[in-house]
Amino acid sequence: MTQPPVPLRARIIANPSAAGGRDWGDALRAAAGRLAEHGWTVSWRYTEQTDHARALAATAAGEGVDVVVVAGGDGTVNEAVNGLVDTATALAVLPAGTGNVLAAQLGLIGIPTSLHRADLVAAAEALCAARVHAVDTGFAEVAGGRGRHFCLWAGIGLDAAVAQVLEGEGRELKRRLGPAAWGAVGLREALVARGSPATVDCDGRRITGRLLLGVVANVRLYGGAIDLNPDAVLDDGRLDVALFMGRSVWSKVRHLESVMRGRRGPSREWCGLTGARIAVDAEVPLPVHLDAEPFGTTPVAISVRPRSLRLMIPPTAPAGLLAASAGS
Repeated sequence: MTQPPVPLRARIIANPSAAGGRDWGDALRAAAGRLAEHGWTVSWRYTEQTDHARALAATAAGEGVDVVVVAGGDGTVNEAVNGLVDTATALAVLPAGTGNVLAAQLGLIGIPTSLHRADLVAAAEALCAARVHAVDTGFAEVAGGRGRHFCLWAGIGLDAAVAQVLEGEGRELKRRLGPAAWGAVGLREALVARGSPATVDCDGRRITGRLLLGVVANVRLYGGAIDLNPDAVLDDGRLDVALFMGRSVWSKVRHLESVMRGRRGPSREWCGLTGARIAVDAEVPLPVHLDAEPFGTTPVAISVRPRSLRLMIPPTAPAGLLAASAGS
């Protein structure tokens, strides 16, 4: 882990539709002011359309900017990641969106909810004490050769169906309820989900069964609150896989109970794996999402890209987030 040079050249990429409102803008300007107080040179860009953050981040990297600070949710962060992979420019986050799981994983906020807004000035203060570390990303490829990186997780099946709804007809619900919209839509989708007979290959180990939900994770937290992959670290060159099988209502109830209680012992309906290459194919194509953004359907091939992203790790980050020691 390395200490970034001071003063830093920073480019804030803000998504004005992530949270919106004058208060949001005032808080963001105050956060930028705190960065400037610590010697950062700050410039601004605003996203104007889907995937714009990727292009803006790539431009910043080409200009030799030291750090891109994403002010938005995980969708905007994902776009920026895809513009920064394999560059010398680091990524930092200010939790200004409806979903801020990466910020939660870094300890910049608590559990993301719609009941409070993050303290952006406090988050900026934490970033000023952050160190840069090279972390893994995942890379997913679907039919047609279309590929994209992710920082948090890829989801296959039930949660990807929820993501599709929230990015489609449920977009207004997501705007109004924030992360709570995932629970509301998720309950509805869980009642009708039947999964599909599927084959999962993880580094040559094959698992077959009726897949309801598969999560290929680079981080521990799922949804910002559930410690779904307690052994996951950001820089170990591997991804952690959780597979939830079955089709009946009782299967879904058992999965929910085990996840909420953290009980994931041996089961015919649950399997945990780790690996560098994961492929999922299903008899009935299942939807896929990357960092909560819809990304086609199965078949999908997922691989880890070791230490492909420079990420600013603030002192608020929990112990064990990284495999490498803090002094490396």
